[in-house]
Amino acid sequence: MRAILVIADGLGGRPTDMGGATCLERARTPNLDELARKGALGLMDPIAPGVRPGSDTSHLSIFGYDPYRVYTGRGAFEALGIGMDVRGGDVCFRANFATVEDRNGELIVVDRRAGRLTEGKELEGAINEIDLSDLGVEFSFRASTEHRGALVLRGEGLSPAVSDTDPHQVGVPVAEAQPKENTEAARRTAKVLNAFSRRAYDVLRDHPVNLRRASE
Repeated sequence: MRAILVIADGLGGRPTDMGGATCLERARTPNLDELARKGALGLMDPIAPGVRPGSDTSHLSIFGYDPYRVYTGRGAFEALGIGMDVRGGDVCFRANFATVEDRNGELIVVDRRAGRLTEGKELEGAINEIDLSDLGVEFSFRASTEHRGALVLRGEGLSPAVSDTDPHQVGVPVAEAQPKENTEAARRTAKVLNAFSRRAYDVLRDHPVNLRRASE
C-alpha cells in the first residue's frame, strides 16, 4: 500500500498573548482539517516519553532508525541534504550566518541569523578561500537556505565531540568551541573550529555583500 506521510515539523507551539492560544489554535486551517477528517490520526513520542525531540532525531525514529544508536548530529543531515560530499571520518556542522560586532577584538552577536539574508551563495565563495592548511585540515562550506549552511571538516584525528559556537542569544560574545571529551582529537577539532570562525569573520567583514548590507 502506498501512502503519503505528512510530517508538519515544528507545527506545535507555545501559548501566545492571543488569549493564551498557540498560533496553530488561532490559524484557519481548512486543508489540514480536511486531511485530518479523511486520514488517520494518532499521538506518539518519537524518542521516548518525556524526551523533547529534535527534527533530526524525530525523523530518524519515524523512519525506523534508533536515534540513540545511529544519530551523529545535525550537521550530516544538513550537508547531505544540500548535496555535499561527505566521507567516512568527516565531521559535519550545520552553520548559520550571523551578524556580529567587533568590540575591542571580541565578536559580539547582534543577530544570530543575519536578518535571514538571501546572499549566502555570494558569501560562500569567499569562505571557501579560507586556508586551514596550517592546521592540517581541509574543509568545504556550502550555503543553503537564507542564513543556513553546512561545514564539512576533513583530515586526520578529528572528532565530533565538540561544542558549537552559537551562544543562543544576542548581545554576548560568539562562543568558543570546546572539547566535550578529553581526547587530542576533540581538542584539535575545537581549535580548528575556532580558527575557522575567526577567519570567516576576517574574510567576510569587508565583503561587498556585507558592505552593502551595512549601508542600507
